[in-house]
Amino acid sequence: MTDNEFTKILGWPGYRVYQHEIDQQAKKLRLWVRRKRGHRKIECSGCGRKFTDFCDVTERAVRDLPWGEFQTTVFIELYRVKCPDCGVKREKPPQLPSKAPFSKRFEDAVGLACEGASARHVARQFGLAASTVRAIDLRYLERWNAARRPPPLRQMGVDEIHLGKKQKFLTVVSNLETAEPLWFGQDRKKATLDEFFQTQLSARRRRNIEAACVDMWEPFRLSIEQWAPGCRIVYDKFHVLQHANAALDEVRRAEFFRKGPQQRGLIKGKRWLLLSRWVNLNTHKKRQLNQLFALNRRVMKAYLLKESLERLWRYRYEGAMLRYLNSWIDQLRWQRLAAFEKLADLLVKHLEGILNYCRTKVRMGVVEAVNGNIKTLLRRGRGYKNLRYLLLKAQRMAVAKTEFVVFQKAA
Repeated sequence: MTDNEFTKILGWPGYRVYQHEIDQQAKKLRLWVRRKRGHRKIECSGCGRKFTDFCDVTERAVRDLPWGEFQTTVFIELYRVKCPDCGVKREKPPQLPSKAPFSKRFEDAVGLACEGASARHVARQFGLAASTVRAIDLRYLERWNAARRPPPLRQMGVDEIHLGKKQKFLTVVSNLETAEPLWFGQDRKKATLDEFFQTQLSARRRRNIEAACVDMWEPFRLSIEQWAPGCRIVYDKFHVLQHANAALDEVRRAEFFRKGPQQRGLIKGKRWLLLSRWVNLNTHKKRQLNQLFALNRRVMKAYLLKESLERLWRYRYEGAMLRYLNSWIDQLRWQRLAAFEKLADLLVKHLEGILNYCRTKVRMGVVEAVNGNIKTLLRRGRGYKNLRYLLLKAQRMAVAKTEFVVFQKAA
């Protein structure tokens, strides 16, 4: 093959191949490229000003996409210009996005491979170190994020993720309309969410927020009321039902210790069965619950109260939702269920945020979906030290709708 044919196959705009070398035994291809004659305007990497003269020329070796089974290395001539504003600066060709010895399309290929596989698998595929793959992936995500336009924020979700004993909690702010995370913050204090409103949103964007889906954590409510007073706070249905599950579990434990040693075995080991929804149980598990309810009516009443509370969010009108909640609270009379009476007081205290669901519809499942994606990334990556990297991975995962394939061993 001639140099002109190598130039056509390489496909670098404005550059031509003037020398090539093929090593058949090592399966390596080396190409030497320089600017074409009509492509002599050199751009300053500092200010972007273009020049026709240059100070000196250096050569730089970068790894490009492989040609079949041959690993390709491109030696490119780089010029330095003397800019009156920036001084002596080296040019920055579009084919070389950073100082790393890799071309842009090679880094794009590595970044695309990292969307569906872990860094260790991609490192084995391309013959690189895992740390190098993570650095390439981070630069790929930064370029992708800089090229796109940030979506408008009208409905936001705020939740926290438990990371462990050391880092503890991570506050996650997400966009409910685009189903992608917007910001991560350490801990779950009021100052944490205050930092998001101060550093990430302008006054105009804060005024455009219509609703915020949060749990019943008081610091989040105080921060939203301070920075976005026109925003309606909608309490997340799943966190309210989580309080209902906790009340049911408290009733189960009370019945476990109240019964004698002979009947404790009837309730022991039934925790996850009681916390499951009736529609998700098979016939065998439903039969087990019916046997338990026949022997302990207090557990049955607590389970029915927990199951019926979910119907609260099926109403579209505020008055109907309020009437159903009042009727649900009236069912607690003479039941002697202290845990559910405490839950009823909690619902009455946060009644405004519950009724706001009828006034402003929000996608409550988005918050849990975003948290699930983040936990999936944490498991695949075995933790992330760089929160910026984790945020960009979660955003790319939400936008590209990446799905991970799980391989199971054959029986």
